[in-house]
Amino acid sequence: MDVITLRVPSSDGIHTLAGKLYMPDNPVGCFQVVHGMTEHIGRYESFMRAMADAGYICFGYDNLGHGNTARHERELGYIAHRDGWRYLVRDVGIFHSEVEKRFGAFPYVLLGHSMGSFIVRCAVTEGLRPDRLIIMGTGGPNPASGLGLALLRSAALLKGERYVSEGLEGLIFGAYNRRFADENDRYAWLTTERGVRDVYRADPFCTFHFTVSALHDLVKLNDIANSRAWFDGVDKTLPMLLVSGKDDPVGSEGKGVTAVFDRLQKAGADVRMRLYDGRHEILNDACREQVVRDILSFCKGDLS
Repeated sequence: MDVITLRVPSSDGIHTLAGKLYMPDNPVGCFQVVHGMTEHIGRYESFMRAMADAGYICFGYDNLGHGNTARHERELGYIAHRDGWRYLVRDVGIFHSEVEKRFGAFPYVLLGHSMGSFIVRCAVTEGLRPDRLIIMGTGGPNPASGLGLALLRSAALLKGERYVSEGLEGLIFGAYNRRFADENDRYAWLTTERGVRDVYRADPFCTFHFTVSALHDLVKLNDIANSRAWFDGVDKTLPMLLVSGKDDPVGSEGKGVTAVFDRLQKAGADVRMRLYDGRHEILNDACREQVVRDILSFCKGDLS
């Protein structure tokens, strides 16, 4: 396969999205990956190669405030001056449109992981029309989101939008590692694979902190994706697949993911769900091969 570097102007009018595309010899479809918080598209290379081996033009980019889309280290963890979440959502469609313009129109599968799951959930109610949607490592409604948004707005006003508050970060994410505390590793919640965690720990594109404004963008995405308006507005004919680890704290060990699934089913959506023996990053856990098999079956319409 060919590996192609793509740079596409962001919707913010300032940055250029740094992306990669894996091109198979005889494409049968296109598959877009939207990564999560404090990581980058390079971490999905093995998965993207597997999708390309199966015939999909597989592509993705570093989100605003991440990886090589950030113009320098000081931009890591900062999205935008105002409403950065909107740019994150719009960029999904912008990048796909550029791929389609360059390589042709194919059946289109969209996957978002973690923060990316909230981005793609918002994107499909903001005009984007994939043929299939995969929501990975997502979370359900958070009753404290209103308070969180208020605290983050106050911090940005008092300290500045680029302020990093480890206290507020701990308030939002502090419980994620609690049940894995005996492993003495702050990244234990990500995966059971210690080698993956070591690589993550050593990667400067994975260990930075979000600014209070970027945390506000994240909580806002979660809030919108779990709103009544989202469940009412999502296309009920769009085939959707929810995938998560049974021990993923983002999905409340399956309970939050199941809540999203149940609400979609109640709304009459075309949705299915798979929970695996794994933590947050199921593409980097022992269950990865089964996850890839199920994703490929879903892409072909064979997953019941």
